[in-house]
Amino acid sequence: MIIGIIGLPQSGKTTLFNALCGTHQETGGYTAKGEVHRGVVKVPDPRIDVLVEIYSPKKITHAEIEWMDVAGFTGDVSDRNKLDTEIPNAIRQADAIAHVVRAFEDANLPHVKGSIDPERDIRLIEEELIISDLVTVEKRLERLDKLLRVTPDDSMKREKAIIDRCYEQLSSNKPLRDLNLPPEDEKTIRCFQFLSIKPMLLVLNISEADMPKRAAILQDFSQHTKPNACAVEAVSAKVEMELAELGEEDRAIFMNELGVTQSALDRVIRSSYDLMGLISYLTGGEKEVHAWTIKRGMTAPKAAAVIHKDFETGFIKAEVIPYEKLAQVMSESEAKKHGWMRLEGKEYIVQDGDVIFFRFNL
Repeated sequence: MIIGIIGLPQSGKTTLFNALCGTHQETGGYTAKGEVHRGVVKVPDPRIDVLVEIYSPKKITHAEIEWMDVAGFTGDVSDRNKLDTEIPNAIRQADAIAHVVRAFEDANLPHVKGSIDPERDIRLIEEELIISDLVTVEKRLERLDKLLRVTPDDSMKREKAIIDRCYEQLSSNKPLRDLNLPPEDEKTIRCFQFLSIKPMLLVLNISEADMPKRAAILQDFSQHTKPNACAVEAVSAKVEMELAELGEEDRAIFMNELGVTQSALDRVIRSSYDLMGLISYLTGGEKEVHAWTIKRGMTAPKAAAVIHKDFETGFIKAEVIPYEKLAQVMSESEAKKHGWMRLEGKEYIVQDGDVIFFRFNL
């Protein structure tokens, strides 16, 4: 999974990137347009630690998220032609977007728009995504019209009907993620890598002083929350970056002083997973303990294909133990004795935390 971090200059997006990835990219200045920083992070999952204790594996593999710190967004849509050149193509590769919104005051770091106004900044970046997509849609419609005059192909007619819907949505200044296109229609336009169709995580970058008010701040912005489309999180990126640079013992002390029980990494990743409808199932044995990320609602054969496509083709059964049951007895054999291992077929919907062994025939 790839998540692109965007935001207005001085919003703290690179600070958040450093906190998430444990890097030391320069902060506090204007990142060069088109610049992209990348970092891969292991998804924290305490269930992995328990399975390691049970199986004593030779190898441990966590699920991973790639974060991209992407420059080039200004909230200025006055020159539509610039949007194609100044927004890096890298962001189009992302599965979701994390928009860092400045919600902190700092007299030494003036806001590029002159004042702190999170709602305005959310709107400005959303408009930038929408106009960028609108430019792409207009170009495609112009091309389709020319092609259809020569060859009235049914597939092109179907594509034009979908693109027409996108044009109507974008012209109304609404993002494509709110259009709720059927899966087959979304697949048709996937090649255009539209920005406003991607799930959006709004990350409110608050001050250290506002950390105790985090729950109230989230409630104030709850109107932006839409299932599978938009989620909201609040962090103090500066504090989280400082925490990431501390040793484990000092970090625990500092977090206790701040009244923080979870790191930004844990909260942002959990919000990202929920937003995108993702879960993890686990596999364990002497060779390896592995967390696999899948879409919620995926059947056992489809989940098996994440390991290897042949597992789906030759799928026979899935041996499933719920993580909670396995952790209760700390032994696969004991779980079997209690009757907690089930044999599931092709219709089984994999649940978060399932510990699975797939039977397959090649």
